[in-house]
Amino acid sequence: MKKNLFLCICVLMSFFAFSNHDIPKTGRPSFLKDTIDPENRAANREARKAMLFSAIVPGLGQAYNHKYWKIPLFYAAAGGLGYLAIQNNKEYKKYSTALTNEYDDDPGTVNVYDGIYTTDGLVILKRQYKRRRDLSLIGVGAVYLFNIIDANVDAHMRKFDEKINEKLSLSVRPTANVLTTFDKPVYYSGIKLKLHF
Repeated sequence: MKKNLFLCICVLMSFFAFSNHDIPKTGRPSFLKDTIDPENRAANREARKAMLFSAIVPGLGQAYNHKYWKIPLFYAAAGGLGYLAIQNNKEYKKYSTALTNEYDDDPGTVNVYDGIYTTDGLVILKRQYKRRRDLSLIGVGAVYLFNIIDANVDAHMRKFDEKINEKLSLSVRPTANVLTTFDKPVYYSGIKLKLHF
């Protein structure tokens, strides 16, 4: 009984403790204020827009971010993998047809690889080209997803690059010094690098 009474008192006191927050005239408590500043909101909006552009037309998000040099890379990767998928699909169909012709009872169909490959060899080749075709298609999908992710990350990093470039500098200067710790002075020259960040 005492434990239950003590627990009820603690719960009621916690309600009173948290009810003393100032509630502004807008009706929202001060601890529920939006912590994202408007600049970050705009950056998030830009990133979403670039990501949407890249999802609709691959490469459009990179153009929106002014990273034009990436567009041909994405199209070359997708085109190369697409070409491999088409070629592997042709080979897969060829060996699949030969295997079908080997096992059907129709005397009019002839296996064109009859003296070249065994039946087991045809099965292995069929599976091999099917696997290669599937991996090529997965690669095309991965390039498409990477295109979308890259557009999003580039849009987020654009503001970061602007902030860093203002503070970051590197100065390179020639230098000539004398080292006097030995009996005779030693003259040497070099390059002095200063990195400011």
